[in-house]
Amino acid sequence: MAGPKTHAPSRPPFGRGHDAARVLRGVIRAAAAVGGRLPAPVAARLAVIGGTLEWAARPRKRRILAENLAHALGLPAGDPRVRRAVREEVVWEARRSADFLWSVAFPDQVAAATRVEGRESLRRALAGGRGAILAGPHAGGWEVVTPLVAEVGVDVTALVEDDWLAWAVAGIRARAGLRLVSVAAPPYELVAALRRGEMVVVLADQPKPWMRTLEVTLFGDPVALPSGPATLARLTGAPLVPVVVLPIAARAWRVVLGEPIEAPQRRSGAAGERAATQRLADAWTAALAAEPAVWAAVDPMPWRTHA
Repeated sequence: MAGPKTHAPSRPPFGRGHDAARVLRGVIRAAAAVGGRLPAPVAARLAVIGGTLEWAARPRKRRILAENLAHALGLPAGDPRVRRAVREEVVWEARRSADFLWSVAFPDQVAAATRVEGRESLRRALAGGRGAILAGPHAGGWEVVTPLVAEVGVDVTALVEDDWLAWAVAGIRARAGLRLVSVAAPPYELVAALRRGEMVVVLADQPKPWMRTLEVTLFGDPVALPSGPATLARLTGAPLVPVVVLPIAARAWRVVLGEPIEAPQRRSGAAGERAATQRLADAWTAALAAEPAVWAAVDPMPWRTHA
């Protein structure tokens, strides 16, 4: 998520523009009509096959995942346990995609298949009337946020990517009850939502090159993470709530909500934002420690070497 400055999106690459998004939208609907109705064990087995093929065909993705998951595991990137975790993560991505098709076909079944842990944390965060910012790493899928929409009793705004994949599924997310704001948009829409006492959901572990960042430690190693969630909290007074989505089984997920993090004092500046971001990183580390292979850290991250 960006800080106060906004990002002017570049022209999308050929084949990844709005026309491609419309085609992909049709493909997703057709795939959901078939794949979403497969028995869960069959869909899971097909996902394992598809994920294994993707793992074999994408060496660059394997390298990036190995670098990031090595930090999560506390091992060298070339360690066999890291290589195993990379393969597991790519397979989990395929299983998430299969679950997404199921959620499109049967949106009414998602809430029953999703376990939410830490509801009281969210209620306490919202009780102050300043809204709440749910900030998590790239794990799990957006479809499992939808049960929260019905539970919290306030509108939910999700900060989403500005690319053809996000455009293709925008209608699906909107029908699930999410209000969508692009990362390329000015932040005033998020500020307005929080001032109405609503909830904002962001993924904030893998910064884009144009984002303002703060150096903290994640899995015990120094890294630069986006400042956006903490900046938004500081400017609005909204508390931060760590969130991590973890798999239970095929078509079954759990949403883990951590203890609310008080918004930095408005005058605290970068120091206050860094402290709040560090508390987010600590919560993510604790939640992912047992299952680092579900962390979809597929983008290069600015890890810092120890002095």
